[in-house]
Amino acid sequence: MEFDVVTLSMGVVGTSRKENESRVAIHPRHIEWIDPKLRRQIWFERGYGEKFSVQDEDLLKMGVHLATRDELMERCDVILNPKPVVDDLKAMRPGTVLWGWPHCVQQRQMTQIAIDRKLTLIAWEAMFTWSGQQQKLMHIFYKNNEMAGYCGVLDALRLTGLDGHYGPRKKAVVLSFGSVSRGAICALQGRGFHDIDIYTKRPPYSVADQVPGLTFRQLTYDKEGHLLGLRVDGKHQRFSEVLSQADIIVNGTLQDTDNPTDFLTEDEVSLLRKDTLIIDISCDEAMGFPFARPTTIEEPTFVVRDNITYYAVDHTPTYLWNAASWVISKSIHPFIGHVMEGPKSWSDNVTIDRSIEIRGGQIQNPKILSFQNRSPEYPHHTL
Repeated sequence: MEFDVVTLSMGVVGTSRKENESRVAIHPRHIEWIDPKLRRQIWFERGYGEKFSVQDEDLLKMGVHLATRDELMERCDVILNPKPVVDDLKAMRPGTVLWGWPHCVQQRQMTQIAIDRKLTLIAWEAMFTWSGQQQKLMHIFYKNNEMAGYCGVLDALRLTGLDGHYGPRKKAVVLSFGSVSRGAICALQGRGFHDIDIYTKRPPYSVADQVPGLTFRQLTYDKEGHLLGLRVDGKHQRFSEVLSQADIIVNGTLQDTDNPTDFLTEDEVSLLRKDTLIIDISCDEAMGFPFARPTTIEEPTFVVRDNITYYAVDHTPTYLWNAASWVISKSIHPFIGHVMEGPKSWSDNVTIDRSIEIRGGQIQNPKILSFQNRSPEYPHHTL
């Protein structure tokens, strides 16, 4: 697709303020895929391609510009930054655009800075294809999500010294069957784990593209609101009992922040087996498990009740940063022109239009308002 009008300049950061984050948004080998008219308005951070063995001189030959990180913030209208932190938003000029993973719903400080500085946040986590009936179809970054599950499982197994080919047999339970869980299952099977049960809120017959050899079961609730596991024989079992029979629990659930699913209560934690490993790829704080919170690459695990290892690194694809950059780059490539063409083009592209969480400081996503208990009226004070 050719773009005749380019109204916004774009700055592409190559370094990250988030600890141990190495992914970039545009793989250097994909720069030449971008329309030359767009490239003339794109600035890359100096040294951007060095870890890919691509020098600054090579980038300049592709028709893009180079600048320091600070110069990008001062010069460019759109900042392409995969994993922004609070200080990144503080450094942006008022009225400019962030394109990346801001995760504003649970990031109160990030949201407030965007409001105060009248920023526009186009959120990767909200980029989907849509049906003609306005239903979500496919997440644009589903391959990165698969890598999150894949990398998280591989790293957690490495840290705990577990393997399915060698050592005692282990039973795994996987929560949900979206992209994250598919990646996790790929890693589990690759490491020799085959006794795997997958639980979703859908009946097994409605789950498409099932992995052969695995067992699919349904999550449901009783009249008192207790979470149950529905077995193939039609009998129900308290889900805490299901988890008490697992050695490895992988959570790939996309939580509804207004109505989260809790798989265990505080009182039920003691039911888990000794040495249970919980790999919480979703890692939503205080959701799913009573002790849930994101962990870091420097401190990836902590111990619960002296015998449960909990892993929740919140940016696991960075372990395979080169491959992850490749899949991210392929995902955003079709949308670069639409973003650079500005608000009119955003409105014409439903994927971009519906991924704008904050527009000029005004909150567009009602889940930010409800989760953070904010007024719907600008400047969205806390109620």
